[in-house]
Amino acid sequence: PFLLALLHCRPAPIPGSALRFAEVLLRLGSSLVAWMMLYAYVLWFAALHSLACGPDGDAMHRLLLGMLPFTIGAVFALRITHPLPEVHSILRWLGVPLLLLMPFCLRSLWDVIAVVHLESVGLCTEVPPPVWQQFWSLLQLATLLLLGYRLLMAWRDAKNDGS
Repeated sequence: PFLLALLHCRPAPIPGSALRFAEVLLRLGSSLVAWMMLYAYVLWFAALHSLACGPDGDAMHRLLLGMLPFTIGAVFALRITHPLPEVHSILRWLGVPLLLLMPFCLRSLWDVIAVVHLESVGLCTEVPPPVWQQFWSLLQLATLLLLGYRLLMAWRDAKNDGS
């Protein structure tokens, strides 16, 4: 119940329609930073299947794992522009390329599942996978599902605001 309440959280209504200029800039800037973080995550994830193991081995997988807390924070920051309906309805279009890249992310995810879980081999090695690699695909899948859900909700919220 707590997680569902968190996913459907609504910002408190702002009395009056006039927002201060600083608040508008803060909301817009924070939202754009969140969108840039999501683009970095999704683009790197989508390209993961075409990257070979480099000298650092599974460095890209570790990078994506390290980005998860920031990505989840960015996902929840998408609603920061909700009190600005015009801006929110414009920024929702930034989610379309992310949704179009999701199949490539799922392909990269499947490649990792096939190697780590089906073949029981570590990424970029011939030894059994370490513990973090065994949880990697589950965490990435949960993050992708959360991202897809929030992108669709941002679109729905902007539609419901009359835009």
